[in-house]
Amino acid sequence: MGMVCVAFSSFFLIHLFPPWVAAWHDPSKLVLGLFPIGVLSLFAFIGATLIRYYLTDFRLELRIDSQGVQYGRRFYPWTEIGSLSGRWNHGRFQLLLHRRGFIALDRHLLTDIALTEDEYDRLMERLNDDIWDLYPHLRIG
Repeated sequence: MGMVCVAFSSFFLIHLFPPWVAAWHDPSKLVLGLFPIGVLSLFAFIGATLIRYYLTDFRLELRIDSQGVQYGRRFYPWTEIGSLSGRWNHGRFQLLLHRRGFIALDRHLLTDIALTEDEYDRLMERLNDDIWDLYPHLRIG
């Protein structure tokens, strides 16, 4: 997918960029050219990022312990988490973290191998036993 994004955007950038630069004296053409060149540059950046992730075998590590939830480089302490639950996704459970606060977005904790129903139940039971007494605001499951 990354190669397709880079190839597609590079082809059009090579053909659009020289006429756009040549029209520097006409402000309306210069401004109108910003949008397609900006979109194509964004596609090239996304493609290059995907290629880098593939070549470096990039992974987001998920760790849940008594301190909180760590997903990749982000750490969410239990005091900032409103709920931790799961949603059914193609025959397996995918974890869903909801942060506390007025403007708090849900965070899907995507993993390569999602949890089976039995694994999900055991995880929620263990979190209820170990964590819920310390953080009564937390909704688990």
